[in-house]
Formats: sequence, structure tokens, C-alpha cells
Amino acid sequence: MAKKAGKILALAAVAGAAAAGISYFTKYRSFNKELDEDFRDFEEGDEDNPVPDSTMNRNYVSLHADKDEFLVAAGDVLNAVKDAAGAAKNVVKDAAAIMTDTAKEAMNAAVDTAAAAKATFTGAAGEAEESLEDEAEEIKEAVAETAKELSEAASDAADRAEEKHKEASTIITEEDTEPTDI
Repeated sequence: MAKKAGKILALAAVAGAAAAGISYFTKYRSFNKELDEDFRDFEEGDEDNPVPDSTMNRNYVSLHADKDEFLVAAGDVLNAVKDAAGAAKNVVKDAAAIMTDTAKEAMNAAVDTAAAAKATFTGAAGEAEESLEDEAEEIKEAVAETAKELSEAASDAADRAEEKHKEASTIITEEDTEPTDI
């Protein structure tokens, strides 16, 4: 099923690429045709009617201005600078407020993460401590049981050794008491 879906997807990708290539080629041909037509129209344009020079209708500002005009212009520039400074001040205030909010949110996220980590580690430490205490208790019990078993085994071994010693001494005593033929 997955192989069929992969083949279908590959076929769709190839078909899409082919369609895009054909579309690009047809648009490119039509663009070139339009460009050639526009170029020919420009070459064959009316050379009898020259384009009027735009500098002929230009009005110039007189450099001889009154002191009042300069004062009015300076006042306008001053007002524009004040408005720009006020706008810049507001932008800086807004940017500072956004940065402050972002920093507070980041700090709160860090505090929350630290608290969660501390709780996790504290809980894990408590669980580890309890687990270690349980393991220690189990080890103590196992050691005590093993010591008891070893004590019993040693006692049994001592009893058997004593019995064998008695048997060996009895055998030796009987051999000593019997006459030997030399």
C-alpha cells in the first residue's frame, strides 16, 4: 500500500513539474513576442513629432526671499522636528514597553521552569532516598539471613567434623587395641 502511495506521489510530482515547465515555456514565448512588438513599435515611432523638453516649463524658486519667509520656513521646520522627535519618543517608549514585557515573560517562564525542575529533582531525590533506604533495609535483611544460614551451616559442619573426629578416634583406638601381627 505504501509503495503504491509512493509511486502515485512520485507520478504526481513529475506531472506537476512537467505542467510547470510547459506553463513557463508558453509564458516565456508570449512575453518575448510582446517585447518584440513593443520594441518594433518604439523603433517605428513618430519621429516627426519630437517630445517637448520638460525643462522648458519649469518654474524656479527665487533665491531672494524676505526675512519673514525664512522665519516662517524655520518655524515650520522646527514644528516638523518637534513632531518627529515626539513620534520617535513614542516609538522608543513602545519598544521599551514591549521589551520589558518580553523580558518579564521570559523571566517568569524561567522561574516556572526552575521551580518545575526543582520539584522534579526534589521529588526524584526523595524517591531515590526512599528507594535507597528500602534497598538498604533489604540488604540488611539479606545479610542477616545469609549470616544465619552460614551460622547454621558452620554449626552443622562443626557437628559433622566432631562426629568424624570421634569416628576417627574410635577407629584409631580400636586399631591400637587390637593385636597386630608383625
